Amino acid sequence: MQQIFETSAIFRIEYELIINIQDFREKRGWSQRVLSAKMGLAEAFVGKCESLDQPEKYNLRHLGILKEVFGFKSLDEFFLDGIPKDEQIIIRYKKVPKKKADGSDSKLMDNVVVEIVVVDGETKAEVNKENKR
Repeated sequence: MQQIFETSAIFRIEYELIINIQDFREKRGWSQRVLSAKMGLAEAFVGKCESLDQPEKYNLRHLGILKEVFGFKSLDEFFLDGIPKDEQIIIRYKKVPKKKADGSDSKLMDNVVVEIVVVDGETKAEVNKENKR
């Protein structure tokens, strides 16, 4: 049986922002490194933001930069289905090998979402403290 990992609690809006930016990036044919360069940040930055097992995530400063990079007129364009509920979630995921161009397994791993669980709590710190008990 494959091991299941889980993130610390994050707000759904953070997760959906990451997924949406990844979609906008891929539709333009940009790699994570290309988007990082367009943002003027370290080449591994976007990869860390998109990885469930890394703590780095986009912040308010990044939204302004991303808005310019994607040519958006409004921050609302990051959420085409509307602003998500202000709820906290924990994402359960498994790690699977990325595929090489020839279709064989790479040594690099992708995170595949297995389940998203809504959790109660006023703050992320409160929820994460409860989960460690």
